[in-house]
Amino acid sequence: MKTIQQCKYSISIVGYGNVAYRLGITLKSSGHRVNYICGKNINKADKLSRILNKPEYVTISQDITIATNEYCKIIESDIIILAISDDSISSVANELLLSSGKDKIKSTVIHCSGSTDISVLNMFENHGVLYPLMTLSSTKPIDFSIIPFFLEANSINSEKILISICMSFSAEYKFATSEERSKLHVAAVYISNFTNYLATLAYDISTPNYMFLMPLAIETIRKAFLYEHPSLIQTGPAKRGDLEIIGKHLALLSDYPAHKEVYEILTDKIINYKKR
Repeated sequence: MKTIQQCKYSISIVGYGNVAYRLGITLKSSGHRVNYICGKNINKADKLSRILNKPEYVTISQDITIATNEYCKIIESDIIILAISDDSISSVANELLLSSGKDKIKSTVIHCSGSTDISVLNMFENHGVLYPLMTLSSTKPIDFSIIPFFLEANSINSEKILISICMSFSAEYKFATSEERSKLHVAAVYISNFTNYLATLAYDISTPNYMFLMPLAIETIRKAFLYEHPSLIQTGPAKRGDLEIIGKHLALLSDYPAHKEVYEILTDKIINYKKR
């Protein structure tokens, strides 16, 4: 019997966005067969399939990835990964089942969403969630071994498949409920999306000296994860209650009304958190 570590699968990916792009490359580089890239826009599917067919990503002889917009073609794969937007998962899952012309699909169907419940895939006998807690981009390569994956499975078979995929990436993984995963997704918005928005505001204020803020940003995030609670390392005028400095900052932001509004809101929240 094959061990979990040795399992390599035939996989079809529905979608052609950032997650599909990075997953496709890593799956093929890890020795899995990516049979199809499937999506309604055949041109976008074809573009990604041609990228995956580059020699540097083909580790198995004659491992060709084909583009298709027909769900009926992908149901023979061991695994079908729905790497699509959250609001499309339910409708695509239903279309996938209907297109098969069968009551059941043998494939294990997986979605990659942080905030979508596993129950959206209940129509499939084997299903699960493979959620990478990382921002992914088609323009920036990333080592999947540094990405933590949060998994959820409806069966022992699905569980083994998810573990095997993570092991093929040499990635850390943990099983979590849909509720736990949703909370992580919200937290990720704070850490990633909101932080990036604040960096955008900082750029507007500090350019052409913006790059000098990088060491500060790195050290702040590093310290936030080293202590029992991030509030223990909070610094700045709001933490100190330094109203004079706060007033000077607000005056400097008079030409940036949106930036000033964010500054006032966050300053107030930090002051009140300190009091609490």
